[in-house]
Amino acid sequence: MYSKNIQGLRAIAALMVVFTHSFYPLVPMRNHWSQFVGAIGPSGVDLFFVISGFVVFLSADRLGKNADITGIWRALREFVVRRVFRIYPVYLTAFLIASLVLILMPAAELSPAGMKQQPWWDLALLIAQPNNRILAAWTLQYEMTFYAVCALGILLFPRRIVAAIALWMAIVLCIWGAGIYMPSVFTAPIVLEFAFGIVVALLVERKFSEYALTSLAAGFGGLVIGAICYRLHDPKGAWALPVMWRTVCFGLPSGFIVYGFVAVEMRRMWTFSKAWTDLGDASYSLYLWHQLLFAVMAAIYVQLGIVGKVNEWILWLSFFAAIFPLSFISFYQIERRFNKAEWVARVAGTPRKKPASTATDLKAEVV
Repeated sequence: MYSKNIQGLRAIAALMVVFTHSFYPLVPMRNHWSQFVGAIGPSGVDLFFVISGFVVFLSADRLGKNADITGIWRALREFVVRRVFRIYPVYLTAFLIASLVLILMPAAELSPAGMKQQPWWDLALLIAQPNNRILAAWTLQYEMTFYAVCALGILLFPRRIVAAIALWMAIVLCIWGAGIYMPSVFTAPIVLEFAFGIVVALLVERKFSEYALTSLAAGFGGLVIGAICYRLHDPKGAWALPVMWRTVCFGLPSGFIVYGFVAVEMRRMWTFSKAWTDLGDASYSLYLWHQLLFAVMAAIYVQLGIVGKVNEWILWLSFFAAIFPLSFISFYQIERRFNKAEWVARVAGTPRKKPASTATDLKAEVV
């Protein structure tokens, strides 16, 4: 299912995170209102997780239900290969470049000075965190965990994938409901946000689109209230509160927002423009590259001695002037190339059939 509004929301989610992080390289420009941005901006990650729950579940559910025809192993193979090639090509490219930056530009602060160092190979495979090269990669571990549960669902319950995911969510709720602290990507409350997206997907599959505007109002209102609660609680914002609060304050409103925008599109009321959907296409690259680029640019500005001499807002705008072209280059030259590559389709078990252009070709196809 292709949704213009889902793509537009991807763009917004990425921009929320990028906008927040754009203040960190040049700390002096931070002011009273940018602190509120620091509270609500990270919720772009929660919006991403809800969108992922929606999109990935629909894909896995379709493959599972078609497994009676294609076979379970072929359905599993297609899902796993597509997910792997969705995540790793851009990530590994950014990871390798970040590794070179650490060697060639030690002045570039890719991560906080006190961050624990993890084995290089574990970081490359997204096994360990925190990631001192690509800070945003912490979210990819949760994505890969969600993909793994969906893959297990295709293997064991191809026509009832939602049952496997529901079992996972029940385990998470039981652990945290019992007050057990278990720091793991498998049991973190933030994974419940995938379930919010799945609920939206189930509603869409049933053609339900009522209360679209009410849902949007509830979502945006909840997001603002959540950000205010975080900011009023402690200057550290989200990091100072129990982890379940993030899921409730940001994940749940994101669920209402995603449903509202999808329902609005289903009712033919409004959709994002092409500019937004195009940016949504490149949102993964935008999300993954921005901190690395900002850190490198900030280090260059410091070495040139222009920080404090050139207007802070000009330097800030220069970050965006650079990250957008880089994101689209990454999308078209890496993401799209792998997505459309014939060899990837063959690995996934879904080679594209070439149209017969001659009688000989047609005869060969019939045979």
